[in-house]
Amino acid sequence: MSPRTKISIIIASALVLFGILISVLFDVFPGREEPLAPEEERVALPDRGEGLPEGAVFDAANADEFAAMYPSAAAAASVGTLEREAESLAVFFLERFGTYSSDSGNARFTDLAGFMTAPLVQELESYAVQNPVREGFYSITAELGSIETEEFAPERRAARFRAVLNRTEVSGGAIETYQQEAVIDLSQSGSSEWLVSGVAWGERI
Repeated sequence: MSPRTKISIIIASALVLFGILISVLFDVFPGREEPLAPEEERVALPDRGEGLPEGAVFDAANADEFAAMYPSAAAAASVGTLEREAESLAVFFLERFGTYSSDSGNARFTDLAGFMTAPLVQELESYAVQNPVREGFYSITAELGSIETEEFAPERRAARFRAVLNRTEVSGGAIETYQQEAVIDLSQSGSSEWLVSGVAWGERI
């Protein structure tokens, strides 16, 4: 083999090795490319307040209008807001209704008249006439111990709560402390205002 032939073989081999090296470095072999990950499809979510007037505020007074415009939001908000309103009235009424003394007589009925339905006002007025204030000093207080929702039906504009009141009774110099159950019913007026429609004292605990 002549020197020229040897040189040609060496050069050819060097070119082949160089080509292989370039192929490895730049990853040009077919089938070596990694598949591209599919693009994630963007999901357009509606705005929370979409469909509601700018600056709109939800409250008990416009519950019907909001329910018609945005049923899901109105339903969720109304249960929380309206039930809290009803429970707050129930607590206030029970504590005031259950706290009185012989000195004040039946003033509590007059004080609470604006928070009651007309039939309940009439019922308590009759009770006051038939049960005059007892002789001697007497007083009793009521403070909320616990309260739970027994029924809340906004579609019927009605609610019922069962509570336990801490009571302190003073009669003839004797003091007695105990707990007593109470059930209170509420109904909504045409203006969406909660009113007490019934109250009943239960057993001592």
